Amino acid sequence: MPIVTITLQTGRPVSELSSIMDAIHSATVSAFKVPESSRNQRLIEIRPEFYFYPDGRSDAFMTIEIASFSGRSDEAKAALYQQISENLQRANAIDPKDVMILLHEPAYENWGINGQPATRFKPN
Repeated sequence: MPIVTITLQTGRPVSELSSIMDAIHSATVSAFKVPESSRNQRLIEIRPEFYFYPDGRSDAFMTIEIASFSGRSDEAKAALYQQISENLQRANAIDPKDVMILLHEPAYENWGINGQPATRFKPN
């Protein structure tokens, strides 16, 4: 159950925002084998005058932060990054250079699920 935070500049239509969220969720399902029903996303829009991004990027630039249990292979992580970028490009014509992804992998003991430490749910 990754927690996904998408941060981008305000001004896009709701249909595009929904499509962006769908594209990212689809990639987590495919690359990380997350159940389709395990969707935990939030989208943060920032006014253009308060949203700064690296040179060479367009106003379509976004950051995607994903907090996930640790233990996935480098190959699964690379597949996630690639699938997110491809899905966004295909569905929304967002250039991969405008997508920055940061994966956080807090230890199981730093997660609380249903009032319990996630170590109780950790696979063997």
